Amino acid sequence: MQKLEMLMKTVDAHYDSKHQIQCFYLSCSLINIARGTCNLIIANEKSNFQNKITIKYERAVMSGSIRVNDDYFNALQNQLSIKNERPARLELIINDKLNINKNGILFLEKELISEILEYKFFIPLL
Repeated sequence: MQKLEMLMKTVDAHYDSKHQIQCFYLSCSLINIARGTCNLIIANEKSNFQNKITIKYERAVMSGSIRVNDDYFNALQNQLSIKNERPARLELIINDKLNINKNGILFLEKELISEILEYKFFIPLL
């Protein structure tokens, strides 16, 4: 298992009327991987999204999706709307071990798609 730590830079709410999908798009900067970024979709549990993350091998660029409990999904927009000096933080535990050197540089030989086993949101309130 490997933990990915990231700070949320931007969050956008998205609704698709044709497919009736409501989700949040997160743009994050990685804390524990140098120069890494991650774009995540957060969707409710009724969606078809899977808890997966794709990591490009050329750069530390990641994209993925997380399905959260409906009650939490409905509360998330209010929590993220609170203006605070500190950014919200997200931790992902993925299934695959990543090769990261002591300087935080990620080394991959090919693109990696990994299951997200666990996630934690840390949203500052005060």
